[in-house]
Amino acid sequence: MEKYLYWLCFLSIMKRKVNRVGQNTLTVSLPAKWVKNTGIKAGDELDIEEEGNNLILVKEKPAKKIKTVVLNIDTFNKMLLNRYFHEFYRQGVEEIILKFTKEKMPDYKSGPSIYIDKHVKKLVERFIGLEITSQTKNKIVLQSLMGEEEHGKMDVVQKRVYFLVKEFLDEFVNAIDGDFEKFRLAAYDYHDNIAKFSYYYLRLLHLSDIPEDKKARLFGLFMTIDKAMDKVRHTSERVFEMKKMTPDVKSYLKEIFSLFLEQFDMIFKQNYSIEDLNGLIKRRYSLVKKVESAKFNEPALKTISECKMLLDTMVDFSETYVSINTEKYISATG
Repeated sequence: MEKYLYWLCFLSIMKRKVNRVGQNTLTVSLPAKWVKNTGIKAGDELDIEEEGNNLILVKEKPAKKIKTVVLNIDTFNKMLLNRYFHEFYRQGVEEIILKFTKEKMPDYKSGPSIYIDKHVKKLVERFIGLEITSQTKNKIVLQSLMGEEEHGKMDVVQKRVYFLVKEFLDEFVNAIDGDFEKFRLAAYDYHDNIAKFSYYYLRLLHLSDIPEDKKARLFGLFMTIDKAMDKVRHTSERVFEMKKMTPDVKSYLKEIFSLFLEQFDMIFKQNYSIEDLNGLIKRRYSLVKKVESAKFNEPALKTISECKMLLDTMVDFSETYVSINTEKYISATG
């Protein structure tokens, strides 16, 4: 992260009067020319660091877009290429150029190999705003078609992820007493759609001017949510293998899913309180004890064990809640 450091002692030729605001707070105005040159606006945050008798003002610049990356993928496999795409997209890369001399690459999961051009066409469907703009026998060029106005949609995209997760979990429970095989086959599409909007959110987050500590928390949380949804998809496989769902397993799944959704919901609720969070934590520990003390047959144990990861996300959600709401607890008088 680039930082501009400005030593106040260098500004000694610009004398500034120290003013009192309230009983215990002293303020100094910033020089107009310096404010203009650095692009500081009212409401921006500055870090203040002490060094002896001097103070250093630190203005953090928003993350810059990476213009172009070039990948020679002759030695890549399917999983590796996917990981590069995910990371470059999250980092805000505007153009990805793929170069290759072979028409296929290994697919170690489904095997033995896949056509590169067909896979890339399918892969870009996961990334909002990323499109193939040029293709030859040995090169594929992909570009982001998102405009600057997209960066103001973070709250909307965050809520979109929440409602997609809610739809996935609700449909899971509803399908238990119905055509679960149909739902199991659709679970991959549910997860892919959630992942698409999650990656979009992470891209917008990376390019935003949110303070780095909050950005790091939100980034880690949404990566955890993505992994949790993958576990839900695997849970659907275990439920299908059970053939017959027992009432207790269904009840536990409903409770686990409900708790996970409430954790997610608190992140963007304006009126969520410490008392609410305290109750949620208490409920989580109660559910963990109940699940761990229950007796399951082998198929049921596999099912519950697969989705138990959702119960282990409380720390991620609560720490993110604290991070993004820190200002509520800062005393004006210190």
